[in-house]
Amino acid sequence: FFKENCVHKVYGNYPANYQIQTTALRGVQKGSSKSLAIVNETLFYKSRNAVCAYDGSLPTEISYVFGDVLYSDAVACGHGNKYYISMKDASGEYHLFVYDTSKGLWHREDNLAVKDFCSCRNELYYIPQNSPDVKTMFGSGTVDDNPIKWMAESGVIGMYTPDKKYISRLNVRMSLNIGTRVRFFAQ
Repeated sequence: FFKENCVHKVYGNYPANYQIQTTALRGVQKGSSKSLAIVNETLFYKSRNAVCAYDGSLPTEISYVFGDVLYSDAVACGHGNKYYISMKDASGEYHLFVYDTSKGLWHREDNLAVKDFCSCRNELYYIPQNSPDVKTMFGSGTVDDNPIKWMAESGVIGMYTPDKKYISRLNVRMSLNIGTRVRFFAQ
């Protein structure tokens, strides 16, 4: 678990032998929790004064090329061998940077302010700060205007517990657009 000034690691395989080890190190900057992304088995994130790479031991700063400029409100995603991060500087201007992990190089793309990223099927999708639209980073993918169909299935609930407990109520919280249809099935 990352905090701004430390990391809590939980060890053990059942509650009686859980141990928590706290290590003081550069954690995730407050407001930059969306900056965590794994690229090639390394966790990248925005700390208070740097972008760090974490392999499980100690974080390593990889953003020394930014100089003395401090950034905040970072949102990032890993895609292929690259780490994409959108951050705000002290003047309030956003910047999109790309770190190529295979070459160890940073590239400044543009002033894109990103609310969320998603890497899926060889395409990097993002939602801009002031827009509800989903866009593609490379333009090779298409965003379908048709409704998204999906399902969630829980499996058997409660029948195999030692006390044969049963479910008396199931709460589902959703935020839906007008005209959306939802169907629930229980067996």
